[in-house]
Amino acid sequence: MKPLRNLVVVELGGSVAGAYCAKMFANGGAAVSVVGRGNLTRSQHDYLRAAVAPAELADIDWSGVDVCIESSAPDPLTPIELNGHDHLVRVQISPFGQTGERAHWRGTDLTDYALGGHSYLYGHPEREPLRGPPNQPAIASGLYGFIGAMAALIARDRLSHGQLVEIAHQQVMVALHQVTLLRWFMNQDLFRRMGNRYTGQGQPNGIYPCKDGWISVVGVTTPQVEALLAVTGLTHLLGHPDIETPMDFQLHPQLMDEPLRAWFGEQNVAETVELFQAMRIPSAPVLTPLELLTDPQLIARDFFQPLAGDPNTFVPGQPFTYQHHQPRSGRSWQPGPVAEGPLAGLKVLDLARVWAGPLCARTLSDLGAEVVWVEAPFNRGPQHLPQAMIDSSRHYSNGEAGERPWNRNGHLIKYSLGKDSLALDLQTPEGQQAFERLVPHYHVLLENFSPRVMPQFGLGEDRLHELNPDLIYLTMPGYGRSGPAEQWLAYGSSVDSHAGLSYMIGYPDQVPWKGGVAWPDPIAGLHAASAVLSTLWAGLTLDAGGVTIEAAQFESTVAAIGDQIVTAQQSPGTAHAQVIHEGVYRCLGDDEWIAVSVPDEATLQALCISAGIAPDPNESFDAEIFDQALSATTASRDASELSEQLQSAGVPAAKVAKAPDLVADPHLASRSAWVTVDQPDVGAFTSPITPISLSTTMPRRPRPAPTLGEHNHATLLAAGFATDEIAALETNGIIVTQPPN
Repeated sequence: MKPLRNLVVVELGGSVAGAYCAKMFANGGAAVSVVGRGNLTRSQHDYLRAAVAPAELADIDWSGVDVCIESSAPDPLTPIELNGHDHLVRVQISPFGQTGERAHWRGTDLTDYALGGHSYLYGHPEREPLRGPPNQPAIASGLYGFIGAMAALIARDRLSHGQLVEIAHQQVMVALHQVTLLRWFMNQDLFRRMGNRYTGQGQPNGIYPCKDGWISVVGVTTPQVEALLAVTGLTHLLGHPDIETPMDFQLHPQLMDEPLRAWFGEQNVAETVELFQAMRIPSAPVLTPLELLTDPQLIARDFFQPLAGDPNTFVPGQPFTYQHHQPRSGRSWQPGPVAEGPLAGLKVLDLARVWAGPLCARTLSDLGAEVVWVEAPFNRGPQHLPQAMIDSSRHYSNGEAGERPWNRNGHLIKYSLGKDSLALDLQTPEGQQAFERLVPHYHVLLENFSPRVMPQFGLGEDRLHELNPDLIYLTMPGYGRSGPAEQWLAYGSSVDSHAGLSYMIGYPDQVPWKGGVAWPDPIAGLHAASAVLSTLWAGLTLDAGGVTIEAAQFESTVAAIGDQIVTAQQSPGTAHAQVIHEGVYRCLGDDEWIAVSVPDEATLQALCISAGIAPDPNESFDAEIFDQALSATTASRDASELSEQLQSAGVPAAKVAKAPDLVADPHLASRSAWVTVDQPDVGAFTSPITPISLSTTMPRRPRPAPTLGEHNHATLLAAGFATDEIAALETNGIIVTQPPN
């Protein structure tokens, strides 16, 4: 299926972000041309532009072009003049955007991570913060650019003109925090790096050396931790005086970490992963980008393909695929008033959990879709929460359960803003029958369960399309619906290391290093939203009908590092940074740091002059000596003030931002990057907006998140249920407004 085959796209060669946006169009079958190479390495060019044709600017007939993509990094973007082409959708992607106090700043992925608040979550708490996996801020920005472009294309017929889509890397990174900002807003809790482990919930939630490699292990639920302790012979740790529940290990990680390291040191990776997965403990091998080429799951799914023109180099396949396609039956989506958003009138059933799927659904909601969050009665926890759970998660306002704790979980609130809630028990025949009656009334159904769950509910792919032949069914399994890892339990914080990210992070003396953010979740969520928008376009323009989209989190993540996989094959051992030097340096104050990138010789000279460093003109550049000199300068300087000074000299530099820095950031404020709602059971609740700026049909400001089951009656009535049927479902506990006892 090539849903975008009737589109014509021109990329004006710029950055990785613009190239990935263009690649998404090419993947969908669009005719894509690129003018100029842009600021890409050989491997980036080979991977991102494999299906793109070169072109000359003077030869472009803009009257036949649908989308123009412009991007730039490290420099700010200077758009070209294009007058008289109102039909065009123009996408502009840059480090800080076209407006705001820092629009003139330069940025690299190091500064994107720093000023976006992510670097502060990566690394050892007593050492300098780390950058995340290379180029990922640009990849995410390119995905948001693609989503914005597709939304603008979908709105174009109703508007009779195109519009401008604008994306800023920093704002993208701020939006792609999972809990950092909500913990600050709700509890003034400063989230910071926690060492070589995921920065967040769970213990264990990190990587451990085995006899023959490394393993990634996650324990975030009581059953997972209890099973882990049992299989490793460490159940006696539950008797420690500081441990009342398994969740208390989060507060005392050293109690488990040291004996676990000793145990893993005697094990083999493959055997241990197989054992743990059989016991439903999320785990995976930690692989390098090159080792992904021999991963059994990716081989079984034929994921890698030869690079065009180079049969000895292999590149990742599509981040999502279309498995099922039916002729249109006449019940597909008809867009509503464009004033209500590009996706006005689209009705979505959202069964997703945790982060990737909920992010996809919230993105669709912010673009105008009507999203009904179908959640289990116990989805938000029990009626009474142990204080240990509240203390370890820090997701509850002021660290208190409140009268209705099930409506106070900040993580669930953040990703359900703007949605409706139907609390329906799908584990019962009555619940399954009720859900079947809903399906014909919706255009999209999305879930991120393991592949066995929906068939267990009697709601497999064939049944869903029998109920609604025009349904777009999006399934987001961790590893896909086939292959030896099909049934593996997958969390973003285990998939990241399996997908090669940990070997791209670390200190010179310590690699691999665990990511501070579960990056596969937002990458999978944005790819999934891209797939839905592409399919909607096909339905509107190609008369396409029902389809099943499979968006495996593992494959989405591997697709996002394709250039690194190419580099590993073409130039093994080469550095991944597109700079001649970079580093993170201590500044004045408690745990204050500045990130500095030097992309070229001119910037190096500007940095030396601005920082008062006088290198010996007779000596070649020595990174260690240079770092010592720059560190001596930064140690007595305020990070924000020094960033301003260096940026005024043309040096990409940025403070390593903490949550309160982001909240007070004047550039984000100037771009209206936040939304605050009056949330029931909580009060004022603030969250980043979806970071897509559309010049005509802006994403809507979301409503407060629903309380549990708040829209049970309205949702069922709209689907044709009689009031007595709804009352019976309520009486029997099939629909609820509070968790069962």
